[in-house]
Amino acid sequence: MKSINFVLNKLEEIFVILALAVAVTVAFIEVILRQFGTSMGFSFELVNYLLIWVGLIGASIGVRENVHLGVDLLIKNFEAKTQKAILILGNLVSVFFSVLIAYLGYLHVQDVLHLGQLSPEMEIPLYIPRSLIPIAFGLMGIRFLQQTYRIWKTSAEELEQREGVIHE
Repeated sequence: MKSINFVLNKLEEIFVILALAVAVTVAFIEVILRQFGTSMGFSFELVNYLLIWVGLIGASIGVRENVHLGVDLLIKNFEAKTQKAILILGNLVSVFFSVLIAYLGYLHVQDVLHLGQLSPEMEIPLYIPRSLIPIAFGLMGIRFLQQTYRIWKTSAEELEQREGVIHE
C-alpha cells in the first residue's frame, strides 16, 4: 500500500510541475510572438486546460497534505471523541461528493466521446481534456478516504493534541 501511495504521490507532483512549467512556457512564448504580430493560435486554450488541471490535481495534493481550509470554530466546543466523529463524518461527506463528481464527470466524458466533439483551437478530441474531471475527483476521493482512515485509527486524545488534525 505504501509503495502504491508513493507512486501516486510522485505522479501527482510530477504532473503538476510539468503542467505548470508547460503553461508558463507556452504563455511566455505567446507573449513574445504577439510582439512580432503573430500567434501560435492554440496557446490560450492549452494554457487554460493546463491551469485547470494544475488546480484540480493540486486540490488532490491539498487533501493529501491536509492543507485545505476548514472551519473549526464549532468543532472546538466539543469533546475530543465528538470532534473525531465530526471529522470522520465531514471526510465521508467529502468522499461522497468527490465520488459523485467523478462519476458524473465520467458520464460527461462518455457523452463527449460519443459525440466526437473537438476542442475549438487545438482541435483535439474534447474528451481528452475533460477526462481530468473524473480522474482528479477520483484522486480526491481516494485522498479523503486515506485521511478518514488515518483519523479513524488515531485516538481522539492524540488527534486533539496534534496541531492541524483535529483543528483543521
